[in-house]
Amino acid sequence: MARAVLGLVSRWVTPLALAAVLLAPAYAAAPTACSSSNLNSEAHKFQERISAGAFYQEMLLRFGKPLACSVAVQEGSTSLTYTFPRGAQLIAKTDSKIEFSEQSLQPIHMETTAAVALLKRAERDAYPPGGCGIEWTSGEEESQAGAAGNHEIIYRGDTCNCQARLIYSGNDVVTIVLRSAC
Repeated sequence: MARAVLGLVSRWVTPLALAAVLLAPAYAAAPTACSSSNLNSEAHKFQERISAGAFYQEMLLRFGKPLACSVAVQEGSTSLTYTFPRGAQLIAKTDSKIEFSEQSLQPIHMETTAAVALLKRAERDAYPPGGCGIEWTSGEEESQAGAAGNHEIIYRGDTCNCQARLIYSGNDVVTIVLRSAC
């Protein structure tokens, strides 16, 4: 009787154990942050600043933890891309040589008022304590070439060519951008 029970157990345990070993990598958690162990200190500080900022926090609320992260560093410039569920991305770039910085979220599908509120928070985060002087009451509208119904509204600041952009597809804000270059 014991031999029959052991034979039955081994017939089921072996395939289940094999399936667990083979399927485990498919269900393992994807990396959620860039490895900072191989980044220089400037790139590491940039990554910390971005992940503490308004754009990253908004993406966490809307989409959950990032599925992937990539970072590229070359000659003073750093590019950081977080990819979230449903293809949403936070892309941040900086270049210390030309004092350039840019953060963008895409595709986000937000209403204008929510997108402007997020850009205002991001402006204060990126340029503490009071932002970079963006004039939020008068945005310039530009049409995007080749895309019917697509347009941008650009708000400009008085410090370091600071600007915030709302990029629309129809009436829906699909991308927001905050950038400056001194």
